[in-house]
Amino acid sequence: MKKNLFSLLFLLAYMCFQTSVLAQQDLKQKAVNGDTDHAIEMYVVGNKIYTENAPIGKKIEVLSIVGPKVAEFEIKSPNGEYFLTVPKGFYILRLNDTVRKVAIR
Repeated sequence: MKKNLFSLLFLLAYMCFQTSVLAQQDLKQKAVNGDTDHAIEMYVVGNKIYTENAPIGKKIEVLSIVGPKVAEFEIKSPNGEYFLTVPKGFYILRLNDTVRKVAIR
């Protein structure tokens, strides 16, 4: 039991670290290519979701790490902020083809 729990925690920590490294590399690549004007950006600070260059009328889906949808927000402006009321943990944000793994702390 302890071994399985340790393995699960290790896997989650690895996924978070790998995601942040890949996200930083992706941002650096966009800055080099000059593609930052039209790329959809989503990130979380505290319990708020921030968007940049999001298409108006589309929806942000917030999924728990195991799959079920826990929240949904309609985009009202390209650059917005949305208050998230979910327990602390790991979540997936999805807006069209843009997907982000985030931690709510």
